[in-house]
Amino acid sequence: MEDSIEYQIYIGFNDSQVLEEIVSGNELLERVSRYFESNKVSFSMLNAHGGYLYSKGGFITENVLCITIIGGAEEEMVRIAKGLSMFMNQESALIVRTPLEKQYF
Repeated sequence: MEDSIEYQIYIGFNDSQVLEEIVSGNELLERVSRYFESNKVSFSMLNAHGGYLYSKGGFITENVLCITIIGGAEEEMVRIAKGLSMFMNQESALIVRTPLEKQYF
């Protein structure tokens, strides 16, 4: 067994200005997959639906991309989340950092 960190990045699909999807889910999945593949980063992605409360008080439900990465540098995860947030014109992206033990079978 090896101690490690699990990072989960959550990024919404709706543009923060027009409040609708400008980039399709498939396009986002393909771009993120190519990025991780070219950088040799192990990952998993899931599409979900969630709600977000904007800093100015508005609330929206939207499709969300959930990316899970085991291991890696925290600085890299922040850079990835910021890049996705800019690309999707999001107010923010959420990173959840969880210590874990992993074991391959």
